[in-house]
Amino acid sequence: MKKIFLGIAILVLLGLTAILGLLDATFCYDDISEQEYQISLKKAGTIFKDATNQTEVQTIQFSPQEHIESPTNNTFEYLFIGADKEVAINPTTGKTTIHSLKQREYKNKPTFNVGQISLIKLPQIAMKEAIKQCGQKNVKAKSWSLLTKKGKLYYEIKLSEDKETHTLLIDA
Repeated sequence: MKKIFLGIAILVLLGLTAILGLLDATFCYDDISEQEYQISLKKAGTIFKDATNQTEVQTIQFSPQEHIESPTNNTFEYLFIGADKEVAINPTTGKTTIHSLKQREYKNKPTFNVGQISLIKLPQIAMKEAIKQCGQKNVKAKSWSLLTKKGKLYYEIKLSEDKETHTLLIDA
């Protein structure tokens, strides 16, 4: 009889541990360098061009949506910042949200053509390079930006390890 109670107690304990572990994994985001989304960066570039009739952008970001307290892998978005518009694209559905920008916010910043996206390495490859270059064990990619510096495209990748954040530039 004692063996039965002990066995049940162990099963309950293992079950609770598994449930809590699964809940924890659901409500926090993992390393986005391992994530594949239905809308690729190239496809998002096409959506941006179709939505705005513009081809020049100052930066493209992939980060959690603003005003979200607990980001998960489902709360990320592509953010294209053009000359006068900011376009957010959901990487799962392709849904766009367009906001007008004040000219002084992004005036005189260097731009690049969205068509160049097809000529550069994938963000996942750049993030894996950044993680390797960082050299830390438990580093996760948090977000990335595609920007131009001195006429050259770079990925600016934000990495986190526990409570520490690293930012690395990777040649696109």
